[in-house]
Amino acid sequence: MKIKPSRKRKNTRKGGRESDLYKRNYFNACESLLSLMMDRRHEKTAVLSLKKSGPELPLLLNQLSVGIAGTGLALLLSVICKVACRRVPFSACKLFCTGIGFGLVWLSWAVNKLKDTVVYISKHASKVGLKDKEIIRIVDKSFHDIYFRAVTVMAVVVLRLV
Repeated sequence: MKIKPSRKRKNTRKGGRESDLYKRNYFNACESLLSLMMDRRHEKTAVLSLKKSGPELPLLLNQLSVGIAGTGLALLLSVICKVACRRVPFSACKLFCTGIGFGLVWLSWAVNKLKDTVVYISKHASKVGLKDKEIIRIVDKSFHDIYFRAVTVMAVVVLRLV
């Protein structure tokens, strides 16, 4: 005699999905990140999405940080291998490639700090009693750090191309 497993009913209500909209979707993580970067008119919405962000936004920022750092380390290792093999002597081109590599690792560090800030805000904003203006100020400081480092890396790239 075979026993058939009981079929459980699927919950087809949309109410449960809509309440966890920010926690389940990478698209919404990107949207909240872009709204924090660009839209200053809707601070309340940006702060609310930041507070409700689940593990997707820090995971997205972590992946960005790792990708940027990996590119920088690849440039550095390429220069090290070429110099170690003595195929080509150390030149200005290799110096700029080294600068770009270090700059990308430096930029990755800023993105990682933003990730730590987002994690801190999403976990401790209600406990510590941070106000919306303070949260926006903290996040703006992290974004300005990222912007400064990105502009610095772009300046080194432009110097290399000239």
